Amino acid sequence: MGNEKVHVGLIETLIGIGMAVQTLTTETVLDRRLRAGWLRWETALYTLIVIASVLAHLWGLERMALHHDESIHAWSSWRLYSGAGSFSCWNGLDENGNARGGLFHETYCYDPVYHGPSLYFLTALIYFLFGDGDAQARLPMALAGIGLVMSAWWLRPYLGRAGALIAAVLLGFSPSLLYYTRFARHDGLMVLWELWMVIGALRWIDSGQRQWLYLTAVGLALAIATHELYYILLFIFGVFVLMRLLAESRFARYQNIVLPVIIGICVVLMIVNPPLPFGRGLYIGEKAFLVASALTLAWLCQRLWPPEPILIPRLQHLWRSERSVLWTALAVLGGIYLVLFTSFFTYLPGAIDGISAGLIYWLGSQQEYARGDQPWYYYLILLPLYEPLAVLSGIGVVVAMIVAVVRRWRAGRTVPPPVADAATSDMDDVDVAARLNVAKPWPLYPLLVVFWFFTAIIIFSWAGEKMPWLVTHMALPGNLLAAWVISRLSDMIQREQTSARIWLVPLLVILLLVAVGVTFWRLGSGGTTAFLQAIVPLAIVFGLIYALLTLIGQLGIRRTSAAIGLTVAALLAMYTIRATWLVVYDHPDVPVEPLIYTQTAPDVPRYAADIRDLAINLTRGNRSPQDTTGGLTMPIILDGGDRTAEGSLAWPLQWYLRDFKSIVWVNGSELGRVPSVEQLTVTMPDGSRDLAPMVMLYRPYVTDRLRNILRESYVQPYGTAGVFNWWFPEGNKCAPQSPGYKKFYYSTWSAAAAQAACGRDLSGELHGPFDVLLWPLQRENWPALGRYLLFRQLPDPLVPGAREVEVWLRRDLAGGVGQTMTATTTPTLRLAALAEIRLSSGGNGATGIAFDRQGNIYVADTLNHRIEVFAADGTPIRTIGTQGNALDQFYEPRGLAFDAQGNLYVADTWNARIVKYSPDLRPMTSWGGGDLDLGDGRRATITEGDPARNAAAPLGFFGPRGVAVDAAGNVYIADTGNKRIVVTDSNGTFLYQFGGAGSAPGQFNEPTSLAFDAAGNLYVADTWNGRVQVFTRTADGRIDPTPLTTWPVAGWQPNTYDDPMLAVSPDGMVYVAVPARQYILVASTGGEALLQWTGFGRDGVPITSPSGLAVATNGSIWVVDRLGGRAARFALPALAPTQP
Repeated sequence: MGNEKVHVGLIETLIGIGMAVQTLTTETVLDRRLRAGWLRWETALYTLIVIASVLAHLWGLERMALHHDESIHAWSSWRLYSGAGSFSCWNGLDENGNARGGLFHETYCYDPVYHGPSLYFLTALIYFLFGDGDAQARLPMALAGIGLVMSAWWLRPYLGRAGALIAAVLLGFSPSLLYYTRFARHDGLMVLWELWMVIGALRWIDSGQRQWLYLTAVGLALAIATHELYYILLFIFGVFVLMRLLAESRFARYQNIVLPVIIGICVVLMIVNPPLPFGRGLYIGEKAFLVASALTLAWLCQRLWPPEPILIPRLQHLWRSERSVLWTALAVLGGIYLVLFTSFFTYLPGAIDGISAGLIYWLGSQQEYARGDQPWYYYLILLPLYEPLAVLSGIGVVVAMIVAVVRRWRAGRTVPPPVADAATSDMDDVDVAARLNVAKPWPLYPLLVVFWFFTAIIIFSWAGEKMPWLVTHMALPGNLLAAWVISRLSDMIQREQTSARIWLVPLLVILLLVAVGVTFWRLGSGGTTAFLQAIVPLAIVFGLIYALLTLIGQLGIRRTSAAIGLTVAALLAMYTIRATWLVVYDHPDVPVEPLIYTQTAPDVPRYAADIRDLAINLTRGNRSPQDTTGGLTMPIILDGGDRTAEGSLAWPLQWYLRDFKSIVWVNGSELGRVPSVEQLTVTMPDGSRDLAPMVMLYRPYVTDRLRNILRESYVQPYGTAGVFNWWFPEGNKCAPQSPGYKKFYYSTWSAAAAQAACGRDLSGELHGPFDVLLWPLQRENWPALGRYLLFRQLPDPLVPGAREVEVWLRRDLAGGVGQTMTATTTPTLRLAALAEIRLSSGGNGATGIAFDRQGNIYVADTLNHRIEVFAADGTPIRTIGTQGNALDQFYEPRGLAFDAQGNLYVADTWNARIVKYSPDLRPMTSWGGGDLDLGDGRRATITEGDPARNAAAPLGFFGPRGVAVDAAGNVYIADTGNKRIVVTDSNGTFLYQFGGAGSAPGQFNEPTSLAFDAAGNLYVADTWNGRVQVFTRTADGRIDPTPLTTWPVAGWQPNTYDDPMLAVSPDGMVYVAVPARQYILVASTGGEALLQWTGFGRDGVPITSPSGLAVATNGSIWVVDRLGGRAARFALPALAPTQP
């Protein structure tokens, strides 16, 4: 008897989440009213969740640039709103199975290439109400996301009050659902219509109330009018409903005979796999696999669902007694369909196209095309990464279902068919209780949702097109299932009086997970020492497991297991919150996430904004009622790609420049092959012919010949190249030994397909068929996997792929900007500081930073008139100086430099001098001075950068900020206010100078920082000229006054005083602080931009004013946060210059 009870307890634990619990009639804390008396806690909490969802969906909606697809939808909706007309309509397939095209209409008409009409009409309505823009284009989807949260209220009969609240949170803040309900694609709308269909159907079946049938009709009509995915939904729900109808019919007794036969036939067809007589690239075996999978899942559900007939009686009652309700629902469905697909009856062929065109197009051409070219395991990567709660809940429920079915079979007590009576037998009390508990049916809701979840995974994994936004259609049922599981686990704990010791379970589980993590971490390090270090945490693991088993004996396995499940769910929820924050708000347009696909780079909207400003300034005299600013008539040359549109910049620029009247689209490939000045000539607003004010070209099409022609009349205001759009580094399916998840695309089972697709024999390189599933379990992958999960740090050598664009601005419009510029349009990467030092008293305007030979760190605490010294580990050592003009005093020191002997040189800015300290930090000498008192003790010699006056006062300085020492020991001083560089020996003897006021090469405007590279080239931060000038040496060893190259830096502006500085690493990387934009630019020595990054300190506070920079011997970079009173150390990813 005792063993039987334990056995029953174990089984109940596995299937306990399947027990139906009446939650709406049980008094809980959510039923209690607030002190106001009229408001329950449940309503208050739900209101707060909805408000949070509104903020989450609407905040920063315009932050990231519109994606390629988004811009098409936004632009098409704008044309509908503005009456611009000329919409592409469905015109069938050509003989090659491609969309024929060529049919247009003055208002919207359906074309399955761009999906259904609901998005366009809703977005046009938003434009009408709130104007057109990026945020407005995404607003319909954001409102649908908020609608998901609000609709969860209707799920209370199936989830209970707490479960509905959990569902609202999951639907509102799931990473994939939140990201794509802030994204101008149809999927953001589709998930709401799907939810309405399911809620309406379930509520109508349960209650028979007509409003739920109407909700189902509305959801289905809008789904049909939104995306062709409704075919998949109808298949999923159709199979489930068909199985339920069969189970309630007179043919129920034959199911266990017919289903295995059908599944067996499907298996045979999967093996033979004959082609279908229609479509392209379609085979019967694929469809047989889908049918077999769906029927198997449905059969599993059928073994557990309630035996009482519910669907057939409801349908019979509808037909016999409420036929008018049925006709009304059909009228609602048909009315919405006709109104939208015929564009309010202005395009009648849409009534036919809406049903047939989508199926013809997607099965006729797109299944074989396989947009994205993703592997079969694509969603098995995305779902655990972004929806771990859904995945774990789904697996747990399926395991519970299988255990329940096996248990019923073993007990000889399956759920009887609806027409059969429950059997009885003579058993003792325990056996009767056990068998009745096993035989208890599951609610219909979890069975439907788990079937929906896994069938969706199977179908979308089979489908040719695999895109990250499609994961939303798996995340929706997955999160609905997770809400049900969490609610049931909570019920299992609360159902009976529970000891306070239940709270020990979460503590033990967390400690156990930490101990397991430490154990695997040490084992993953390799070596005998690491193995020995793993013994202690391993012993702790066993101790904690023993403690949990003890608690199970005291509290019972059901409640303890439920507490463990809730603890794991809470931990996964914490991870999910972080994942949501990172992908939705932290870097929504930086493709370090596989959820981000071919995203427009952040600077593309900036290009468009600058073009608008330029256009207004250039053509403001050509105003009209249609163009009140005069800026829309400026002609622009844009790359339309080659004959196949490869390399086209149309999207999203066609959206961002939608108002412009004179966009000239060119074939960039042809222009690059046969370039000429005439091809760059356009008609200006006044009718004259002139060079286009701005030219934007796909970089691979810009040949050397074309570039030389452009350089004669144009400059590049954003650098040699900028990122146009970029994507997550997926890897190469034809290079199985390369990094990236696509290396598993082909396996040893598909060697022939790999050779056919890649054109070479890969059999010696291919991985095993299940290696992709084993990869996370391999010890050598744990460090990289952990860094990615926690920080989204791509493992070396993976970097985002990108398409680059070259932007050329006519020279006479550039306002004196140099011929070439650094590509500051590279993405901004956010890094966490590895170490941080804080200046005493919080610091005040800190700037310069340098290292001595022992690795000690020196920081110029500028406005406190001192130098602070720290050990390499950040421990404060001492301070040097106070305010004054004595040899051991400073007046706002800035630049710092050491020579090979360890002497320290300080640019003592407002004492107008350089101060030299010995290695033991004794002041030795100073040189320079000012003949004028500017007030408050500030001294300066002002020459205004005039060459003659500079020559007359070689050591008369005006606010010197930068200092550097070359290999020979000579000292280079950036005499900032006098626009020159002064060179002395190590004791202050004047040697020579170069520069002077101006913007020509070799002239300066407020140089602030100096640095040498390994070759001895000098880099000058020519701040108010907005550029870096690079100087090499002449034969006599002096600096050549004519720069080797110059490359301007966006963000360095005239009349600013934020002391931007630069540094050069031994491996040839140039680090440039851009305080006005709160980032650091990394460039090659030739000025090619490699990275644009910012960071945040150990406390999570961002670096807001980067100034001084210094490269440590280990390659890390120290950054002084001028306004933050601190310096922080960062490690950057490996960088290498790209080939032009």
